[in-house]
Formats: sequence, structure tokens, C-alpha cells
Amino acid sequence: MSQIWTDQKERSNPFTLRLICWIALNLSRPFARLWLYPITLYFLITSPRVRFASQNYLKRVPGKTGNIIQVTKHIYCFAATILDRVYFLTDQQHLFNIDIHGSELLDSIIKQKTGCILLGSHVGSFEALRCLAITHEHLPLKIMMYQDHNAMITKILDELNPKVTSSVINLADHDALFQMKESLEQGEFIGMLGDRVNEDEKRVKCEIFGEEIFMPAGPLTLAILFEVPVLMFYGIYHGGNRYSIHIEKLSDKISATRKERAVVVAQYMQDYVSSIELMIKKTPYNWFNFFDFWGDKNE
Repeated sequence: MSQIWTDQKERSNPFTLRLICWIALNLSRPFARLWLYPITLYFLITSPRVRFASQNYLKRVPGKTGNIIQVTKHIYCFAATILDRVYFLTDQQHLFNIDIHGSELLDSIIKQKTGCILLGSHVGSFEALRCLAITHEHLPLKIMMYQDHNAMITKILDELNPKVTSSVINLADHDALFQMKESLEQGEFIGMLGDRVNEDEKRVKCEIFGEEIFMPAGPLTLAILFEVPVLMFYGIYHGGNRYSIHIEKLSDKISATRKERAVVVAQYMQDYVSSIELMIKKTPYNWFNFFDFWGDKNE
């Protein structure tokens, strides 16, 4: 059973984050990446929670054991994508070699102007979604997220590009659903993450690696309420300057009665989780849920 992720505390400080941002923007990416080694070592030594989460995930992946070398690679991969957020947020996509798969799905919905939910996960870099907005000049995109979680990191990164803040719908706002509805009616894409459950949120049982977990019912419930299609998004990091962006169709416009809704949501959420499982089997170090996702401490 997956646990509540909001219990996870921020483990950085403003000075360190601003220093890394300064190095990234004023020196060079190769030099900035040298800092990834001490950062990785820092979290490996000082954060038993991160080590525990990484090990318990990796031991579930076929071909992995969760040994110290694999855990180190896992943390390093995460640190690399955090650094690259600086470049994505400051529109420096030219620094990367990015392959895009499934862009025709975006093009089709843009032409139809139906609006769409773009459902991501903590697999790979969600910030790579900005590359799609650059390569698809007419991609109208809003991001739904809780801005209060990891607020310090969010604030510092948002300062790099204030335009990003204006494209965010804060899920904590009392009118967040109205903002979402209005954006969808205007044919915009709503990007959100769908693989973490909040404490008071409705949840649905799914299965990954043969184990039962809970996922939020919210994203698919919203898709049914607003009758819009759902695409899945992955921004996978492959090392160095290489990323691949994958767009997959989860559903066309969904219609379901109130009685059918729970069953339909469960079916599509399982499809979403099955897609995540396939992706992390191919790129296991791109899983970035560094908390007790599996509930192993409660066993």
C-alpha cells in the first residue's frame, strides 16, 4: 500500500539551490554537472529515507537487487534531472539531444481544440514537457500542481522564468477546478501528475510488479466530468544530454454514468499504472518517488 508522500520534508537550503542555479547559468553545464557527485554522495550518506525508498523500489525491478551501486546510480539520475530543470526552465533546450515520440497525438488534439489532460508521473523529468511547448508553438499548456509542497525549491526555480508561474493552476486554490474547466473549454492542455495520493483524496486499487498499490482517482474522474481525452507523458533521462519524450494515448473522450464511474476510473488507472511499469522496466533509474511508496515499513 502506497503511503502519503507529503510527509517527505525538503532537504535542501536556499543558498545551495541558488548556488547551483548560478553555476548552471553562468558557467557551463559540464562544469555544473561536476556538482552532481558530491550532491549524490550527500544524499546517499545523510538520508536513510532516500536510500530505503530507492532500495525497496529497485529490488522490485526485474534484473535489479537494490545494492549500493544501483542506489547511487538512482540518486545520481534524479540529481541530474533536477539540475537540468534549470536549463528547461530558461529555454535552453538546445543543450540537449531530445527524441520525441507520439507528437502526432498532440497535433491531432490541437487541431480538434477539444482540450486534453496530459497525465505525467514521477518517472523522468516533467519539466521536459516545456520542450513540447517550444517545439509545438501552438500547444496551449497549463500545469496543475500543489505549489506549497517543496515550496522553497518551487519558488527558486520559478524565479528563473516568471512566465512559468502564470501557467500554473494551484490545486490548493478554491477555484482550481473552475480554472481547469475554463482552460479545457478553450482547448488547452492540462498537465498533471497522477501517481501520488493525497491524504484526503479518493483512491483506486491498482497492481504494479504483482503488488497492490493505491493511486488517486482524481485525474480520471476529472477526465470523465469534463469529457476530454487523456494522453500520458514521459520525459525520460538517458544520461549525458540525452532525453526522450514519449506521448501515449490513455483514452479518448470518456463518457460514464455516475454508477459506472468507479469501474471506469479503475480500469483506466490500471492502464496508466501498467504503462508506468513498462517504462520503468526499460529505464529503471527514472523512477523518482523517493518515499515509502510501497508501505514496507508498515509490514
